[in-house]
Amino acid sequence: MMQNVNPSFQGVNMTGIYYVLTVLPIWATAAILLGMLAVLIVGRDILEGKPYNVAYSSAIGDVGLVMGVLIAATTLQRGGVFIPQFLEDGALHVFVFLWTVIVGMIVCRKTIDSRDGQAMDVFHDVVIAPTFAFLSFFLVPIVYYNGSTSEKMGLAFFVMLWATLVAFDVRHKRMNQREWLKNHGVKLRK
Repeated sequence: MMQNVNPSFQGVNMTGIYYVLTVLPIWATAAILLGMLAVLIVGRDILEGKPYNVAYSSAIGDVGLVMGVLIAATTLQRGGVFIPQFLEDGALHVFVFLWTVIVGMIVCRKTIDSRDGQAMDVFHDVVIAPTFAFLSFFLVPIVYYNGSTSEKMGLAFFVMLWATLVAFDVRHKRMNQREWLKNHGVKLRK
């Protein structure tokens, strides 16, 4: 029995990500996003010999972003949400998706040498970061217009947590994780 979802609402007249997050159970949304994050650690173990994730913005901050998505999904599943008309355009969903992937590829290309160019760094730049950028573009307005005070505060907290951890990682040179590990005596396969 789906108590959190208004059965007469389940995705009716929804577009793109709004439809997906309205019809997927919250646990499925969490499983998909957390599964993407798990690929980083498992991939590094398989490809590099150690399951690591020393960038706090990735290890902790990305989980905070997942929580933000779950807040928005909860808001959507309550039904009766206001969505600004321009955000309901299916073509915009496709455009923003493609744009975030292209920007991710450009960022990856520009920064890959500074991070040792490992496959999981590419995966983060081309899959995970664009996914969160895409979701942020479409979901922050949903919580802003429709969320309760606690949902708005929760979303703001998780976004600020992620941003603070990015700044910490940059300041403490944790973004190039392999270099950080090497400087702390950890040996990895090339």
